[in-house]
Amino acid sequence: MVAATPQLCLKKMNKELYIVKNITIRNSMVISDGRELYSDVSNPDFKSFGKDLYRKLKCNYPKFFKMDTLCKLTFLANEFITRDIDLTPYNKDKTAVVLSSSSSTLDTDTIFTTTIHAIPSPAVFVYTLPNIAIGELSIRMGWKGENLFLIDESFHPENIVDQVNMLFTASQTELCLTGWTNYLSPTDYHVSLWLISEHKNVQTRKLTSMELLNDFSV
Repeated sequence: MVAATPQLCLKKMNKELYIVKNITIRNSMVISDGRELYSDVSNPDFKSFGKDLYRKLKCNYPKFFKMDTLCKLTFLANEFITRDIDLTPYNKDKTAVVLSSSSSTLDTDTIFTTTIHAIPSPAVFVYTLPNIAIGELSIRMGWKGENLFLIDESFHPENIVDQVNMLFTASQTELCLTGWTNYLSPTDYHVSLWLISEHKNVQTRKLTSMELLNDFSV
């Protein structure tokens, strides 16, 4: 008798998971499930474009202006993805967040480095930790579920699918916000987020690596 490997056990336990909604922000465009929601190609600088998006969303969340650029990028994508969706059926204590990035907090690290020879800024230092982006979302939404921030060389959708599957099979997760968030410069940024649940309806899509890659590549 051959013992099952952990990988085989995980595959057997995997649940059918579904993409509730996707949001991608890059190149001064906001795209939802392949449909363009907003664009301003005349404004390629994210620091300016991000402020425009904030005003468009009418967030009324002053803390936004204290965030670093990675958090602002992730925050705006979250505002778009959770807008017009009824999240009340999902327990906030069982809503997870799994994010990944390649540049992590490099932009803020560079800014902080310029301050350490004088008076290091605690307000900047706190944003040198990538999981602060998850913290900002959790505070905004009241989410208290599992969370994980992964650093990877590039976007690997299969890693995201595996991590999300593990959460739904090994914990009581009911909803998961997952995706890629990356900020290198005002003109080199990319965030793609997905809301994942076990509930299937006419608007959802089955969670697969290919679906994530297609959304990511728009």
